[in-house]
Amino acid sequence: MEDTTKQDAGQDLSNEQAAEVAGGGTCTTTATVGTSGGNVTTSAGSPGEAMTSIYDGLVDTTSHIIETVAHSLK
Repeated sequence: MEDTTKQDAGQDLSNEQAAEVAGGGTCTTTATVGTSGGNVTTSAGSPGEAMTSIYDGLVDTTSHIIETVAHSLK
């Protein structure tokens, strides 16, 4: 969970802090999807990018499973 306590309240922001607030910082988003059978974790620059990365990973995994089963039935 994000720390929401007021740090240095009433003080001017540094250039780095101002850039982060304006969207130019280096904040990363981490998303985790999983069950007791497996987990997928990724970090990205935005929540949308993180979810897209997880989705792509799940699609690749599903494709691999389907291909493996198809080859085993030949």
